Amino acid sequence: MSKKWLWPPALTTDKVEKLSSQLQILPLTASIIIQRGLNEISAPAFLHPAEARFKDFRDLPGTVDAGRLLAEAIRREELIVIFGDYDVDGITAAALLAEFINLRQGRYKVQLPNRMADGYGLNQKAVQAAVAMGAGLLVTVDCGITAIPEIELAGKSGLKVLITDHHQPAESLPLADVIVNPQVTGPEEFQILAGVGVAFQVVRAAADALGEKNPEDLRRHLDLVALGTVADVVPLFGENRLLTRAGLAMLNRGGRMGLRALIAAAGLGPGPINSTDIAFRLAPRLNAAGRMGDPRNSLELLLTGDRLEAEQLANWLDNENRRRQNLEQKIRTEVEDGLQKADQESPAIVAAGPDWPLGVLGLVASRICEKYHRPCFILSESEGKVKGSGRSIAGFSLHAALSRMSSLLEKWGGHAMAAGVTLPADNLEKFKNGMQQQAGLELLPEHLQPALNIDARTDLEGISPRLVRELKSMEPYGCGNSRPVLAVNNLRLSAPPRVVKEKHLKLRLMDERKHGSIEAIGFGLGERAGELRPDIPLEIAGYVGENNWNGTSTLQIEIKDFRTT
Repeated sequence: MSKKWLWPPALTTDKVEKLSSQLQILPLTASIIIQRGLNEISAPAFLHPAEARFKDFRDLPGTVDAGRLLAEAIRREELIVIFGDYDVDGITAAALLAEFINLRQGRYKVQLPNRMADGYGLNQKAVQAAVAMGAGLLVTVDCGITAIPEIELAGKSGLKVLITDHHQPAESLPLADVIVNPQVTGPEEFQILAGVGVAFQVVRAAADALGEKNPEDLRRHLDLVALGTVADVVPLFGENRLLTRAGLAMLNRGGRMGLRALIAAAGLGPGPINSTDIAFRLAPRLNAAGRMGDPRNSLELLLTGDRLEAEQLANWLDNENRRRQNLEQKIRTEVEDGLQKADQESPAIVAAGPDWPLGVLGLVASRICEKYHRPCFILSESEGKVKGSGRSIAGFSLHAALSRMSSLLEKWGGHAMAAGVTLPADNLEKFKNGMQQQAGLELLPEHLQPALNIDARTDLEGISPRLVRELKSMEPYGCGNSRPVLAVNNLRLSAPPRVVKEKHLKLRLMDERKHGSIEAIGFGLGERAGELRPDIPLEIAGYVGENNWNGTSTLQIEIKDFRTT
C-alpha cells in the first residue's frame, strides 16, 4: 500500500547554515537535527555527548529506601526472590538484579512466568513458591504495580516486598514495603525509563547503601540496560539515550559471553552492534523463548560465563526464533486467507482461529495492522474463551474502544496502540461488530491511508559517505529518535527491477543526468515491481546507509516507499 508523504515545516536558510557552520556538518544533516527540536545549544551534546553523566538516582522517589532494603538483605544473606516478566525488558531487569546480587555474594532465585500457563505479572503460585523457599525479600522487576492481591498475600506470609516497575498503576497501589515506579511519582526525566532502567536505579542505590565508592563498577550491567530499553520501545532521548549509548559501548566490548554467542548465532558482524541490531536481530531471539513457552533459557544466556553453554543456548534461541517466525507466518497466512474483501475494507479487522498460540498473536496483529492500515485484533479460541492481542493506528485508541465495550469482556488491558483481551466465545461476533462500528465512527478516510514522515529531501549527489557518517552520529535510533527518512528525487532505473527471495525489491538507480548510481533495496516491496519502468522518473523515500558485504562497503537506500513523478 502506497503511503501519504508528510513533509517537515520549511526552515530558513540562515538557521540551517548557522548550525551547519557551528557543528561543521552538512546543511542536510543540520536541517534534520533542527527538525528534531534541537538547536545550537542542545545539538552539540546530542551528537557528541561527553562521558555520560546519568541523573542522580536519589531524584527517583523510593530508590534510596529500595537500595537500603536490598543491601540489608544481601548483608544478612537472606534469600532474595526476583520475579520478572517474560519479555526482554523483564528478563534483562531480572538478569541485572541477579548479577548484582551474585557479585556481592548474596543469595537469590529468579522466577519468570510462563506466558501460556501463568500469563502476565506476579501470581499467587509464585508468591507461595517464594515463601516455601524461605525467601526474606521478594523483588518484582518490570511488573508488580497492579498485583494488589498477590502483594497482600506476600505481606501476610512474612515476605518483605520491593516493587520496581514502569507501568501505569491502578486506582490504588499494592501494600509493598517499597515501590519504585516513575509512573507513580518522580520527575519527568525518569518517566520514560524501561523496567530495566528502573532496576538500574535501584542497584545504583543498593551499591551506595553497601558503601561502594566506585559507581563505575556498575557500568558492567549497562549492556543489559541497553538491550531492555531498546527492546521495550521506550523513547530514546534524555536519560534513555545516555543509558543506551553507554550500554552499546559496553556490549561492543564483548565482555558478556552469552551476548557474544547470540550475536554470532544471529549472523551479525563484523562491525559494532547498534540499536537497530538489538531491535531486529537480538531482541527477537531473546523474546522467542517467552513467546514459545519458557523464558528461562534467555535469562541463563545473559548470566552464563561458560562459552560452550552460551553457544548451546544461543543456538537454541536462534532455532526457537525460526520456529516462532514459521508459526507467525502460518497464522498470518490463515488470517489473510480468511479475510473477505469486505473485511479488508472494513475500518477494523477482527480475526479468530482455534488454538492459535498466544505468544505470537501480537506479532501477527502488528503485521496485519501494518499491511492493511486498520486497527486489528487477532484472537485464539479455546475451551469457550477467546484471548488475543490488538494493534492500532493513529487516530483510534484501543484503550478507549475497549473501555466502551467492557461489558463484553472478562479481562482487558493496554493502551491506545496495543491491547490484550479475554472474552467469552459467545461474545466474539458482538465484539467484532462493536470494534468495527467504533472504528467506522472515529476513523476518516485519510486515517486509513498510511503516512510516512519525511525528514528532508535531497538528490543522488547529496548522498555521500560523509552524510552516512553524520547520520550515524544521531544514533541510537528508536522511539522518539527515529532513523531519518530522506526523499531522494530526480532518479531513474539504470537496470530492470529485480525481486529477490520472492518478496524483496532490488533496484539500481541513477540520477536523470545519468551521473552516478546507487543500489536500493525495498524489503517486502517485491509485489510493486510492476509499477516501475525505465522511462519514468522516480522519487524514493527511505533510509540512507551502507551495505557491508564480503568486506566491501557501498552506499545504499533502504526503500520505505516510492512514487513516480
